[in-house]
Amino acid sequence: MMKRSTLVLAVIALLVLGLTTACGSRFRPVKRTISVSADATIKAKPDLANFSFGVSKDGSSASLALAANSSAMRRVIAAIKREGVAARDIQTQQVSVNPITNSSGSVTGYNASNSVSVDLHEVLKAGRLITQVTAAGANLESGPTFSVENTDLTYEKALNEALDKAQAKAASMAKHVGLSLGKPATIKEGTQSVVPIFAALDRTAPKAQAQGVAPVQRGRIQVSASVVVVYSVG
Repeated sequence: MMKRSTLVLAVIALLVLGLTTACGSRFRPVKRTISVSADATIKAKPDLANFSFGVSKDGSSASLALAANSSAMRRVIAAIKREGVAARDIQTQQVSVNPITNSSGSVTGYNASNSVSVDLHEVLKAGRLITQVTAAGANLESGPTFSVENTDLTYEKALNEALDKAQAKAASMAKHVGLSLGKPATIKEGTQSVVPIFAALDRTAPKAQAQGVAPVQRGRIQVSASVVVVYSVG
């Protein structure tokens, strides 16, 4: 009799526990959220220009080609420095000496090339730098490639603007449906984008450009950020 009573009580306890659990899950408050996405773009004037300047020279032997190339390259580097570029902003990219062959495969001479990468912080001098370096003997040139030196700071501004837009959008949505906006539950950062904006030729450029200096337009750099934010609402 004692065992039967104990069994009955155990069954009743299990039933009560199950009922309590079911009621608890039924009346558990549902978490309501609003998910929004936003992006922002900051346009900044570039403050750094990168170039590649080099010299290519031929010679009857490898040593003569390299000697001629080295002499010309020293003049090119000197011209770069005269334009105010610090030695730390000049870096050798490559030095090479290769045979020159004719159609039958015979070696007729040698070609030596040497190039340097140059970072120019005074970007408004880009046209003058190209002109002076070319006059000094450079015949391998590319650039400028414009950029913003402190990209992180510009990107942070774009990111903060994107977050402000996301909050404003979420607040508007919550208000429209009669809810109050809470704090962000999750924030997901999108990919960073840095894109140059190419400008048309500026016909009001300084007179120096019209007097033999290579015309260079720096345009602007476009830095973009995007976010996806999930807000709690009540």
